[in-house]
Amino acid sequence: MNLESFAGKIFASKVFLLFLIFANLTGFFVGLIFYQEQLIESSPLLWIVIIDSPLSVFLFAFVCALMYFRRKPPSTLVYLACVYVIKYGIWTMFAISLYWGNYVGFDQVIGVINFSLHFGMVVEGVALAPRISVTKGGAIVVLLLALTNDYFDYFLGTVTRIPETYVNFLAFESFAASVLVVFLIFIFLRTKS
Repeated sequence: MNLESFAGKIFASKVFLLFLIFANLTGFFVGLIFYQEQLIESSPLLWIVIIDSPLSVFLFAFVCALMYFRRKPPSTLVYLACVYVIKYGIWTMFAISLYWGNYVGFDQVIGVINFSLHFGMVVEGVALAPRISVTKGGAIVVLLLALTNDYFDYFLGTVTRIPETYVNFLAFESFAASVLVVFLIFIFLRTKS
């Protein structure tokens, strides 16, 4: 079974769509709890660029909800949700791996669970990719949004609160992921059609 037929089966199943909506909305609210302190201390105008992973799973859940109700989601929204769940899933897996030495006791269990859930985000994004009707304009919009979020994170200080040790590496990874994920999905979809 190829990726396109696999994605078709997943996103055609109302039961599976309900599961994805519920799981991702749960992830959204759990993520907000994780970011709670940072959100309280920040201007509400910055919240949208602070809640990277929660925003990505919310966008994914919203796309799934539109599919569930047989509404065609805007292609650029699907592209954005796809890029964000892949990008922030990978970023978080890198961050957990790099800072693994900071986890002790029960935090290690939380770290493994968090790593696994963010790996799931990457899988969701890959499964969603064949559902995108890609355009150059959509790719540019998604790339600009992702890079703008990176700029806010690493130049205006909205990045998730992490120790300074690997921030420069994670900044490089984030900017590179923004470009690569958008570009690779665009190329994948162009060569497919």
